[in-house]
Amino acid sequence: MVSLFVLSTLEGWPDYMYNLIDGGKEDTGPIFNNNTYVSYLFIVFIMVGSIFCVNLFVAIVGMNFHIA
Repeated sequence: MVSLFVLSTLEGWPDYMYNLIDGGKEDTGPIFNNNTYVSYLFIVFIMVGSIFCVNLFVAIVGMNFHIA
């Protein structure tokens, strides 16, 4: 959950991305650029997560200032 929170807040996400890109199979060390397709997953999650957080913030502010 902490990793998903870091990704959605855009604070320190490149460290997580580079660690996952270099990750290999179990019982092996990191291999440079082993799985570059993980970067697409990060880009999609960051775009969707950030848009969701911004929309949630705008909705809460809009509800607070709504004049009935």
